[in-house]
Amino acid sequence: MFSKVLIANRGEVALRIQSTLEKLGIESVGVFVPGDRNSLHVQRISESYLLDDVQGNGYLNSEAIISAALESGAEAIHPGYGFLAENAGFAQACKEAGLVFIGPPASAMEAMGEKISARNYAIGAGVPVVSGAGSTGMGNEELLEACSELVFPLLVKPAAGGGGKGLHVAKDIDELRGVLPIARREAKSAFGDDNLLVEKYVVNARHIEFQVVGDSHGNYMHLGERECSLQRRHQKVIEEAPAPGLSNESRKTMSEAALALTSAIGYQNLGTIEFLVDADSQDVFYFMEMNTRLQVEHRVTELITDLDLVECQLRLAAGEILSDVIPKRVLNGHAIEARIYAEDAYNGFLPTGGVVGEYKTPDTSGAVVDSAISKGTVVSSSFDPMLAKIACWGNDRKSALLKLQDALSKTVVLGVTTNIDFAIDLLNRAEIKDFQYNTNYLESHEFKRVNPPVEILAAYSSIAASSSIEGSWRSDGWRIHGSPTSTISAFVDGVRYGVPVESESTLMVDSYLDDADFWLHHRSFGTWLIKQVNERRGVSDSLSEGIVSPMPGMVIAINVSHGDLVKVGDPLVVIEAMKMEHIVRAKRPGRVVKCNVSSGSKVRVGQVLVEVVGDV
Repeated sequence: MFSKVLIANRGEVALRIQSTLEKLGIESVGVFVPGDRNSLHVQRISESYLLDDVQGNGYLNSEAIISAALESGAEAIHPGYGFLAENAGFAQACKEAGLVFIGPPASAMEAMGEKISARNYAIGAGVPVVSGAGSTGMGNEELLEACSELVFPLLVKPAAGGGGKGLHVAKDIDELRGVLPIARREAKSAFGDDNLLVEKYVVNARHIEFQVVGDSHGNYMHLGERECSLQRRHQKVIEEAPAPGLSNESRKTMSEAALALTSAIGYQNLGTIEFLVDADSQDVFYFMEMNTRLQVEHRVTELITDLDLVECQLRLAAGEILSDVIPKRVLNGHAIEARIYAEDAYNGFLPTGGVVGEYKTPDTSGAVVDSAISKGTVVSSSFDPMLAKIACWGNDRKSALLKLQDALSKTVVLGVTTNIDFAIDLLNRAEIKDFQYNTNYLESHEFKRVNPPVEILAAYSSIAASSSIEGSWRSDGWRIHGSPTSTISAFVDGVRYGVPVESESTLMVDSYLDDADFWLHHRSFGTWLIKQVNERRGVSDSLSEGIVSPMPGMVIAINVSHGDLVKVGDPLVVIEAMKMEHIVRAKRPGRVVKCNVSSGSKVRVGQVLVEVVGDV
């Protein structure tokens, strides 16, 4: 086994790897970019090396990372699950430097890391695939021509990508023509490769993946499957294991296909084979991709196998035999996980940002929390919007769901809009409890948040009436001038309301970021941002409309200029945030009178981008 390992990742991923290294008595070495100097993973990993962050690629600087590993005396590098984890060139560079790459060999990563190549290997292994088109170096016009005989809708995906980034659904040839250049930009930005693959879009599908394992002695096995159908923008929100409602026959057929492909490429270490399954006929399934790394949702597999999958990775990388690392497979109970994102789930799942205020994790029995945020953490648009994940285990699916709902209700993140309340609402839906959904569920159903309940307004009124927010109100138990209280009372429209304070986490407030705003959390009513001052930004003309940014990010394209006439739906500005592009469109016809931003400008939520004057 290794004595010192460098972790080539950041945030909660780095902390997850570090926790296992610490448990095994292995020294950890960390890396960070200047913007992460005060991050939690830097604070907890005592020996950390600064990486130059040229053009925001510090964590992808393989040369600097290998240099840090050699300087520190590390014997191996763990890439985490992202960034360099699926980079075959990095794996090979580690080998050439005399370092062990904790993951599969470069040859397996090359086979599966590029979707076009992976598709061909799957065909060779007898694994079913959907119809599609695409090859390395194929331009947009060639790709359009190659897709002319395919049946729409089609799914456009980066050939080198993963994590749901750069994926677009096209309903017809004109829509396909429009999304190809966008998908190429996103692919280049996120993965450094703008090659695309276009495949038939399976409309009514489930997303089921198998956790596969291989050693360096030619042995292979799987650790069951995970259900990942609840997703938005093709990125997972809820994951669980085992997959509910999956027949033993279907499970056997898919697992055999997964192991056939794993064996065909001589895979080693942990990986995931992902399938699209026809939701109307689970005997029909298609290979989607292989992730040649540990995945975010590995915690649910750990909970039903009682394994530490990072420890398994380390032992396999050290050359141990698979049967010694995992002597038996006993799947026990049910596990379910929710990803906590910095996003406004009730507003198109748009990314958000800000500075974390109060942050509390749940004390629910059987819950596992992975996060790297704390009070004062800056959430920017530079990285993936996931802030944390919570996984819960139960004897069966119903008990696991109840535990996750309880854990989410006790999780407090103030200062940044998150999807926590949305996840609670989602898990309360009958379709989710009865497993009547597919991968389109979130996009095909309407989700609206009701107005703040009167109890929240009462609490706000009581807080606003306080002469000194920071002096009188504390967020660590709600004590008024040192005296305990069980309720907070206020009058709203002449009616007295009381908000019960059951425990430390029942009701919390945070206003230190902006004295004009209050963040309120109540276990029963969720988290609310209450604006004390309704600030309106003026525009240059009383008849004009201010087109505002829906999220923090960077302007990467401006499609109009002063004097242009626009109609409803015309693309005005393109904003990139967290490796995702969002097109801001005109809401009414008119003439552009002013552009307030330029390409490369950083923008905040609500900032006026373009002003359009309607017809007089």
